[in-house]
Amino acid sequence: MKRHLKLTLLHTYYQFLELIRQPMYLLSTLVFPAMFFWFFGVPNAQTEAAAAMLTGSFACFGVLGVVLFQFAIGIAQEKGTAWSHYQHILPLPHVLTFLPRVLNALFVSLLSILTVILVAVITTPLKWPEIPWLHFFITLMLSSIPFALLGACLGYSASGKSVVPLANLVYLPLSFAGGLWMPPQALPKVVQEISQYLPTRFMGEVVWAALLKQDTNSKYVWGLAIYAVLFFAGSLLLFRKTQEQEFR
Repeated sequence: MKRHLKLTLLHTYYQFLELIRQPMYLLSTLVFPAMFFWFFGVPNAQTEAAAAMLTGSFACFGVLGVVLFQFAIGIAQEKGTAWSHYQHILPLPHVLTFLPRVLNALFVSLLSILTVILVAVITTPLKWPEIPWLHFFITLMLSSIPFALLGACLGYSASGKSVVPLANLVYLPLSFAGGLWMPPQALPKVVQEISQYLPTRFMGEVVWAALLKQDTNSKYVWGLAIYAVLFFAGSLLLFRKTQEQEFR
């Protein structure tokens, strides 16, 4: 057990080193959500409630980008490499070789959220002491699970060259149609109809409820849970298919 923990921590550390050696990835991850919030959120954050809702929206946007791209691109680029084969022979359960990616995604997600919050506190009527931050962070992290699993599906199904445009084709439309760039009621009518069934909309709804201290509608929680199960099943099937192709 102690040996497993040591190997997992070492794996986490080296993955973290790999991330910080990609400054463009960190810059885009930390700056883009805060910049989008500055451009599109701040002008509409005229009240405390609006500021809280928009802070939640762009925090979701930032976390979505982190988990989707980190899982999709990381997995797709590692498939079939010597590093992938080395991980396969490590004396660790497969879940522990996956855990370092989860831990690093959580860390970078927190940094992304903090940049959005910093801009919100400085530029909007958001009142720091009145926000239930712990509830907000826990809700946001839990609601990101389906998107990490979606990223894994993309990573196992795409090649290293095609995964970036594929992830963008998923990331940007889901963010827009889910109401993370503008309130759902401001979306075009056709998009509003589609939005009701999207995981990004469910994510937004539970995070907005947490920030506004409102009761969460259980249908959004169940919606995220259903998506998580579907994406987990898909990622597991694709993982097994990848393993069979690499090690048969």
